[in-house]
Amino acid sequence: MVGDIRHLALDLDAKPEMYVPWAQDPYTTAILVVRTAQDPRSAISAIRREVQAIDPAQPIANIRTLEAVISDSVAPRRLSVVMLGVFAGIALLLASVGIYGVMSFLVVQRTHEIGVRMALGAQRTDVLRLIVGHALRLVIIGTVFGLLMAIFSTRALASLLYNVSAFDKPTFFLVTVVLGAVALAASYVPALRAMRADPMIALGRG
Repeated sequence: MVGDIRHLALDLDAKPEMYVPWAQDPYTTAILVVRTAQDPRSAISAIRREVQAIDPAQPIANIRTLEAVISDSVAPRRLSVVMLGVFAGIALLLASVGIYGVMSFLVVQRTHEIGVRMALGAQRTDVLRLIVGHALRLVIIGTVFGLLMAIFSTRALASLLYNVSAFDKPTFFLVTVVLGAVALAASYVPALRAMRADPMIALGRG
């Protein structure tokens, strides 16, 4: 009995196999596996000598370490993950810029209202809570909508994952927290600008 053999790819389930004598079912090519305690690359010349000592006409090609074989097996998935990570980073940056722009526009639109509130006794912290609270409501609405879209798209993402559930609760929680923090941080700067506004100037703009 041997462990699971994954001939095609690491992300494919192992299938039942049976070993037969080479004389009963010979292949035109053979794969020689060598285990060594030293650097595998330093053993290549010794392996060549041993094989040629048995059969000098035997060609030896495609010598690779096990790490290289594994790396080649997961290369397509690794590229997909890297590309998804790059696009996710760009999307996060664009979302941050977009939220900052929207909140800045809303602050400008409510400049007169903010001036009236401050003239009537509202504290600067009240203005800060007003702007950040409005941004928080938008973040909650966007988060709920985004989570629903993510849940519906898990089936498409499942083909790009290995040994990870498409509906991974810790991942969903972490991403939600990160996106919420980025959104609030992007709205904090316009809120600070509104908090520091001069009430008389704000009323004059109205």
